Amino acid sequence: MAFLIDRRFYDALLAKIRRRPLCLSHLRDVDGIVSAALFVIKNPNSVVILANPHEVVKGWFSLFTWDFVADLPCPKKAIVRVDHHKSNPPGAVKEYYDPEAPCAALLVMKALGLEDDEKVKKLVEMAIEADTANITSDETWDLNDAIKAASYREKIRLVKGLAEKGIEVLKEEWVKKLIMKNRKKREITLKVCDLIRIEEETLVLIDKGVELSYRGLCIELERRGAKFTCVMVPLRRGKYRLYLGASKDSEYDVAELARSLGGGGHRFAAGAIARNLDEALLVIANYLRKDELNIAKITRSLTVEYMQWRRKV
Repeated sequence: MAFLIDRRFYDALLAKIRRRPLCLSHLRDVDGIVSAALFVIKNPNSVVILANPHEVVKGWFSLFTWDFVADLPCPKKAIVRVDHHKSNPPGAVKEYYDPEAPCAALLVMKALGLEDDEKVKKLVEMAIEADTANITSDETWDLNDAIKAASYREKIRLVKGLAEKGIEVLKEEWVKKLIMKNRKKREITLKVCDLIRIEEETLVLIDKGVELSYRGLCIELERRGAKFTCVMVPLRRGKYRLYLGASKDSEYDVAELARSLGGGGHRFAAGAIARNLDEALLVIANYLRKDELNIAKITRSLTVEYMQWRRKV
């Protein structure tokens, strides 16, 4: 079987050769980065690999036995896994799995016996804020912004910095630059949100090349009254990343929808990768019990155009 090999494969291979603990954690959010940092605190000699959920169940990830997996589906071979997603069933030799937990980092802290570490407790508090979409502290916003703006290598550097210095790493100049970069993106997102007509079910299609805070857009639309949100972002080769959201006072369960689209997540925040957008919209329409979907398209000039998707007879 042929695999698409990237730099992470060689990092993992070198870790195995050197017999260093190997951790696999979520690439894109505060919970995944904090979970990885907690593992490094417990295992300073470890190697961390970060990945998206859809990656770990296929490709070269199945070649390794992972010592510790956090906030991700279980790869083919894992010794310990910690997770709280209903869409990620247990599969490791030892599981710390609680779909009712507010974030994976809380379970990681308990699994690694770090409950008495004040630095760890602060990081876990931030992970809870971020993963429940209830960010109230400046430090959590800063960490979230830094992660969203960071390259892969910068994310690894953040993991190590959080493990060594805790939230003090947020004061370093290289991190401040990342924070400001994403903060500007969030400011543009708020301005775009002002242009979107808020409906109970608000769907947004992002034009190619438009960079916004996509999850932030879901959250802001829900704050302004939307009960269900779907932000569709173009990827390469005709694929789309779908950001799904639901307000906490609604009856929607976007984790259920995400699973039907091949993704996963939580009841109020989930996601998936769509290979065919029209087929994905059909799944969404079936979930919403609609024959037509109103979609706000964000153009490259940051204007809004409205379009309508209709079920084919």
